[in-house]
Amino acid sequence: MFYAPQLNPESQEFILNEEESKHCVRVLRKQVGDLIELLDGKGGGYVAEITAANPKKCSLRITRYIFHPPTVSVHLAVAPTKNMDRMEWLVEKATELGCTHVSFLQSKRTERSTVNLERLTKIAVAAMKQSKRTYLPRLDAPVPLADFVRSFPGGWVAHCLDQEKRFEFNTSIERRILIGPEGDFTEEEIATALSNGYKAISLGEARLRTETAALKSVMMLELLGE
Repeated sequence: MFYAPQLNPESQEFILNEEESKHCVRVLRKQVGDLIELLDGKGGGYVAEITAANPKKCSLRITRYIFHPPTVSVHLAVAPTKNMDRMEWLVEKATELGCTHVSFLQSKRTERSTVNLERLTKIAVAAMKQSKRTYLPRLDAPVPLADFVRSFPGGWVAHCLDQEKRFEFNTSIERRILIGPEGDFTEEEIATALSNGYKAISLGEARLRTETAALKSVMMLELLGE
């Protein structure tokens, strides 16, 4: 699989960028006449024939276009951990599981205020190709929790406080979930989410790490089906 976001259904010819050309020609040893598959990250799949096996500019002729309609939309909003390796792992696994949108939150107890979106995008692209997903998830830079819930009202908020009644996931509410930092959301932050259409949810009795809770929630939301 090769990632080619510039492709569109009308494309007839295409040249892979240098990185993908090198992988195609030198690593995979593809030659003129071989067929390869490409993804545009927006549901489009393409079959292409190699017309020039240049390791810097591999030329292709598009022979087939296949559109894959979207299934479910799963939006994960998570407070990034201090250890960025955990967020990179989360983006990789969430992409493989079909998460379509990942937003990062700034909360009172968040230990990291910035993320490297360029690196995370590369990780998501690799995960998309490896898992043969046809949609690349949208990745958003960190924003304050209050701003996020106003821009994206409705969904679920997972927290560890016990005073709130918990609901079970259902399809009547947006497949969007808020996951806080390892110190959890504050009571004020939970109240802000609830006042913007979110419902409290429990992910079980175990106290989970941020990235574990986030991945579990993606799996639960994706499995709700249509």
